[in-house]
Amino acid sequence: MQNGLSKYVLISGLLLIANIAMAEYKVKVTPLVHEVKDLSQSTSKILDQNGERCALIKFETPLGDEIKFSFGSLQIERKELKDDEIWVWVSADVKKITIKCAGCTQLKDYRVALKPGNVYSAKITTGLPQETSAYQNVNFYCEHVPYYISIDGGLPVACSEPRFVDTLTIGKHDVLVQTRLYKAYSAQFRVLRSRAYNDTVQLEPNFGEILVNTSQPECILRVDEEEYPISGSIRIEPGYHNVTIVKDRYERFERTVEVKVGEKTEVVANLVPAFALFVIQPTEEETEIWVDNKYRGHNIREVELSWGEHTIEGRREGYDTWEYSQHDFNAKSPRTIRIPKLNRQYGSVRFSFYPIDANIFVDGVEVSTTNGSYSDMHMPTGPHFVQIRKTDHRAVRDSFYVQAGKQFIRDYQLEHVPKGTISLTTEDTIGIFIWNEINNEQSWVGRGSYTGKLPVGRNKITLENHDGSISCDYYIFINEGTDNPSEKLAFTRKLMVRSNLFGRPEVRLQSDRGSFEIKANKKVKVTPQKYAIYVTKNGYQPYIDSIDMSSPHVKKLVYHANLRREGDSLSTQHGSKPSDGKLLSRYYDNAGTWFIGVVDFGYTFSFVDTAHIIHFGVLPFRYKMLGVAPLDFEAKVMGKIDDFCYTPKISLVLPVAEGFGFTLYGGVSVNLFDAFIDKNNTYEKTRVHVIGGISMLINGSGKAPVNFFGEYRWPLQGEDPPTEHREQLFRVGMNIALGVDR
Repeated sequence: MQNGLSKYVLISGLLLIANIAMAEYKVKVTPLVHEVKDLSQSTSKILDQNGERCALIKFETPLGDEIKFSFGSLQIERKELKDDEIWVWVSADVKKITIKCAGCTQLKDYRVALKPGNVYSAKITTGLPQETSAYQNVNFYCEHVPYYISIDGGLPVACSEPRFVDTLTIGKHDVLVQTRLYKAYSAQFRVLRSRAYNDTVQLEPNFGEILVNTSQPECILRVDEEEYPISGSIRIEPGYHNVTIVKDRYERFERTVEVKVGEKTEVVANLVPAFALFVIQPTEEETEIWVDNKYRGHNIREVELSWGEHTIEGRREGYDTWEYSQHDFNAKSPRTIRIPKLNRQYGSVRFSFYPIDANIFVDGVEVSTTNGSYSDMHMPTGPHFVQIRKTDHRAVRDSFYVQAGKQFIRDYQLEHVPKGTISLTTEDTIGIFIWNEINNEQSWVGRGSYTGKLPVGRNKITLENHDGSISCDYYIFINEGTDNPSEKLAFTRKLMVRSNLFGRPEVRLQSDRGSFEIKANKKVKVTPQKYAIYVTKNGYQPYIDSIDMSSPHVKKLVYHANLRREGDSLSTQHGSKPSDGKLLSRYYDNAGTWFIGVVDFGYTFSFVDTAHIIHFGVLPFRYKMLGVAPLDFEAKVMGKIDDFCYTPKISLVLPVAEGFGFTLYGGVSVNLFDAFIDKNNTYEKTRVHVIGGISMLINGSGKAPVNFFGEYRWPLQGEDPPTEHREQLFRVGMNIALGVDR
C-alpha cells in the first residue's frame, strides 16, 4: 500500500512539472477572418468527401510542419506550405479544430463557421523562440569564381569559393552579383523565418575570344598591356583591343582587333627578323669578350645582334679595356670584328722589413734587397704574394693587389722563435719528416734517427715507410734549451687477437695494400693502417670487424673476437635450453671456455664455535665445466689463528641460465697448523678431512664469478681437539674470483 502511494506521488509530480514547462508555450489562434477579396478559391476544384467545394483556411505561422491539425471525424483534403503560411483545405462542415505543436499546450475546440469555396485567415502563435527570430541564414551559389556580391547596396564582398553564406534580417532584400566576362545579376528576394533562403545565380556570358597564331615560339603576348600565354584562346570583354607580340631580335608586331560576344577573332602574326650575325675574334686567347656588358666567353665567338646600338669590349685583368666604337648594327652590316692585343697595366710596390738580413721572395722568386727594403716601380697590376724568411724567425707570407698607376707600401717585422734540442729515434728503415711551422713546410731530416733543434711548442713529426705508402703522425712538445728528453717513436704496432674458443681459430687481416694471416693468441707487428679483421673456425659463424692501428696512441692492442656457433643469432638466450639439447657446449662457447682467477677469496662462518674462517686461493683454473683449485688455503681466526689448512679441490660446473648455475666439488683439507705452527702439538696425528659440497654460481660468464656454498667435512685421520673446539662438519660460506683473464 505504501509502495503504491509512493508511485502515485512520483507520477503526479512528474505530470505537474511537465504541465508547468508546457504552460510557458501555448498554442493561440486569432479569430478567423473571412477574406472576401481573396479570389484564390474562385476556380478551386478541391472537393470534400461529400463532393462539395472545400473552404480554404490560411494560417500565418513560421513553424510549418511542426503545427498539427485535428478536425474530428473529418479530414484535411489538402495541405500546402506557402512561405510563412499553412494553407489547409477542409470541408465546410467543420465546426471545431484542435491545433497541436510539440512542446506546447494544445488548443482544443477552436470554433469556426465555414462556407464552401470561401477563403479565411488566422494567425497561430505559441511563444516558441523561432516565431520571434529576427534573422535567418542566406545561401547564394555561383560557379563563376571569383565573383563579387553586394547585399542591399553594401560594399561588394570578394568570393573565392562558389558558395556565399550570410545571415540577414527577416524581410525583403536586394542582391547584386558581378564577375569579369559575365553580365551583372540583380534581384530582390524575401527572407522567411520558416527556413533558410537558398538561390543559385546563373550569369549570362559577356565575352568573346582572341586566338593568336605566330611562326615564332617563346614570344611575349600582350593584350591592352596585360600579358597572356601565347598558346590557347584568350577570353576578353567585347570591344576594340590592342594586340602586341614582341621577341628579342625580331620586329614588334602590333594590331587592333574588334571582339564580339560569343565570337572568336583570329590574329596571325608573322614576325620579321631584326638581327645580324657577327664574328668576334680576339688576338689573345686570354682576352674576354663582353657584349652589352655581358660576358660571352673567350676565343672566336659568333654573336647574333639585333638592329640598333650595341657595345663590344675586350677585357682582361691587369690590362686596358678595348671597346668597339661603331654602333651601326643592322641587317646589311655582318662582319668579323677583331680585338687587338691589349695594353698591360702597371703599378709599383715598396716593402721594408726587419731584421734587415732576411730573405724576401715575390711571387715565389727571391729578389735582391737593400738595407731591409725592396721596391719595384714597374709591377704588373693584379694579385701577387710575398714571403720573408730568416733562420730562427717565424716566416711571413702575405698577398697584395697592385692597382694601375698606384703604389703599394707595407712594412714587416719577423718574430724571433726560440728553439730546443731534441733527439728522435725510430726503426732504421723508417724516414722522419718534420713540419716546420716557421716556414709552413715539411722537410725530410733523416732515416731511423734525428738530432737537432725544433721550435718551442708543439711540433708535428711524420714517420713514413720506404715507399711513402704508409705514414703516421706524432705531436711532440719542445721546451727551450737542451733539457728535452729523447723520444723513441714506434712505427709498427703490436697486435694480439684472442677469441672465446679454446683452440686457435684462423685470423686474417686485410688493408688497402693486401691481406695476410696471423696467429691467434700471439703478438705480431703490424704497420699503422686500418684493417678489416676476419676470424673463422669450422662449426662457427665468421667474425668480421674493423680495427684502426693508425693512431700513434695505439702502440699495442689485445683484440677479443667472440665467435658464435652456426645457427645462433643475436637474440639467442644462452640460459634457455636450445632445441638440440647442447646446453653445456653453447653455454661455455658464449661465456668463455676458460678463465684463470688471480685471487680466489672467500669467507665461511662456523655455527659451533662462532669462528670466522677466511679462505683464499692462487691461480684457480677452469676449462669448460671442469675446475681445479690446486693452491687453496684457509685460516680460522678467533682473536688469533687457530687453524691453517691446505684445501685443494676439483669442481664440476652445471649451468642453468646465462651467468647462473651450480657447482659440485670435492677435495681434501690438511691442517698445516698441527705440523708447522703449533709447537706444543698434543695431537697424535695431523688432522685430515675429506671435503664435499655444492655451491650456487652467479655471474658465471663474467669476469668476477661468485659462489655461495654449503659443504660437509668427514674426518679421515687425526684427533679432534676438545669438544668446545671440535672441527665443524657442516658449514656455509661464499667466495669470489678477482682479476679474471678469459
